[in-house]
Amino acid sequence: MLTDAIRALEDQLLLPDVRASRSALDGLVSDQFMELGSSGQVYTKQEIVAQTLAMPTVNVSVSDFQVLAVAPDVALATYRTGRSMRSSIWRREGESWRIVFHQGTPIIQD
Repeated sequence: MLTDAIRALEDQLLLPDVRASRSALDGLVSDQFMELGSSGQVYTKQEIVAQTLAMPTVNVSVSDFQVLAVAPDVALATYRTGRSMRSSIWRREGESWRIVFHQGTPIIQD
């Protein structure tokens, strides 16, 4: 099932051994990757991989995980982590799914 496959990939990006491995990250992150940070800053694959390698341990709880197939080889994942909503676009590249886009949006509490 697509949702299970994409969830497993998102979960891999949170594992310390994956986050500490350039080769593992290269396999999961597309060369065309782009992230829009909550500050509006745009990050490239190289910048995100460097940041991830520098901080391999994170404490993140994922909830409300959903996946929408937007094309045969493209999926949109949306979910919540603490006080932010997140979205990722995954694309099948050859035999593997790789993340090509990510955005985190803070949830503002009144």
